[in-house]
Amino acid sequence: MLKDNHNPIANVPNPSIKKGTIKDKLLVFLEDTLYKFQEHFKGKVIDSEENLNEQLGKTLSYFSKSQAFIFQAETKQKQPKGIDRRVDIGVFRHFSDPTPFFTIEAKRLTTSMPSNREKEYVLGSDPTKFSGGIERFKHNVHGVNLDHSAIIGYIQNEDGKYWHYTINNWIQELIDGKMKSPLNWFSSDLLFNTCNFQDLRLVKSISESEKTNQTKISLNHYFVDLCK
Repeated sequence: MLKDNHNPIANVPNPSIKKGTIKDKLLVFLEDTLYKFQEHFKGKVIDSEENLNEQLGKTLSYFSKSQAFIFQAETKQKQPKGIDRRVDIGVFRHFSDPTPFFTIEAKRLTTSMPSNREKEYVLGSDPTKFSGGIERFKHNVHGVNLDHSAIIGYIQNEDGKYWHYTINNWIQELIDGKMKSPLNWFSSDLLFNTCNFQDLRLVKSISESEKTNQTKISLNHYFVDLCK
């Protein structure tokens, strides 16, 4: 597990956090910690997604020792049929919880991606493999039965403003039917910027996607600029 279980106060539900507010506490912690991650790992502009996820996992675990949640890498997402999927990071309230209350997927944001992977933040080139970030949440193979989760974009060239508009252009093409997808795409899938691009080290946006089971999930998007 990512969590340091030797900390005597780790993995213990915090009575000061009222039921229903732990997600808000997590989002505050996540934003603060992503700034620390950006400061420490800036310059990692050719690192793989796997290596960056490993560093992110260790960073989240290190700074969460006194928090009321646990981060677990490669968390299994049980599927009703077929092979179970794994999301990059699952967040749990307690070590005994069978399922996460929040999930985090991460993708590289770089124009040097092969053409068949350049839009993976949104969707993959093969609709049967569900390799895209937003796509996986819409198919309910990530964030299974959850109504909140997050996607982190590791910016390895350009900046957060560029990627915000580029990703929204891809989503708009899906909405307009200019790109093929078996999913239904709506204006709510578009990323709504919540930080006015005031600090390009971490660009924050939100969106809401309809899943294939007709439920909805709110996604918090964080673009971490590793070029700065």
